Amino acid sequence: MTKSMTGFASATGAGHGYTWGWEIRAVNARGMDARLRLPDGLDGLENELRTAIKKTVTRGNINLTLRLAKEGAEQPVTVDP
Repeated sequence: MTKSMTGFASATGAGHGYTWGWEIRAVNARGMDARLRLPDGLDGLENELRTAIKKTVTRGNINLTLRLAKEGAEQPVTVDP
């Protein structure tokens, strides 16, 4: 089991009409602090992700981000006054 770590990793992919990107950053620390940033509507994943992180890492500051986008989605129009 990993006791502590400092590092960065990212992964991207696509499927079922969506593109996604994971990013994780870890910095050594005495305690365990996991901060998760998930898209709206996927908050239900938070507990499972925290459990998976705690099974692998016993200490450190962990920042985990998931970005999700619908493929072919048009960019929103903004008005510049």
